[in-house]
Amino acid sequence: MWWVYFSTPFGDILVHRRNRGYLFGYGHIPLLTGIAGVGAGLHVAGLYMERHAHLGPTAVVLSLALPTGLYLLMVYLLHTLLLSAADRFHLLLIALTLAVLTAAALLSAAGVSVAVCLLVVMLAPYVTVIGYETIGYRHQQQMLDAVQSGHR
Repeated sequence: MWWVYFSTPFGDILVHRRNRGYLFGYGHIPLLTGIAGVGAGLHVAGLYMERHAHLGPTAVVLSLALPTGLYLLMVYLLHTLLLSAADRFHLLLIALTLAVLTAAALLSAAGVSVAVCLLVVMLAPYVTVIGYETIGYRHQQQMLDAVQSGHR
C-alpha cells in the first residue's frame, strides 16, 4: 500500500495545481479511513485465526478486502482529480484490482481457507505496482508534462 501511495508524485502535482490543496487534504480522509480499516481488518483476521472471532470466514475476508478496495480507489481518484485527467490504463488497473478483491471473497464463500483468501487480498495492491512499474509511469509522466506545460 505504501508503494501504491508514493507512485503518485503528489508534491509535483500540487506545485502546478496549488488550488487543489483542499481536495488533496480532504481527499485523504476516506483514504486514511481505508488504511485504518485495513488495520482493523487485520485485527479481525488475527482474532479469527486465534478462534476468538464469532464471524464467518467470508465476513473476515471482506473486513480486509473492502477497506483495501477503498484505499486503492481513493489513490486513483485523487490522482485523477488532481491531474484533471483520466487514464484508461487506470480503469484497467482498477478493474483488475476489484477482480482480485472479489475473487478473494468468492474463494472464501466457496470454502477456501481464510489464510489463502487473505493472501489473495494482499495481491490487490500489486496490480497497481506492477501496472505502474511496467507501463503506468510513462502515462503518469505524460500527464505531468501536460500539467507542467500548461503552466509555463
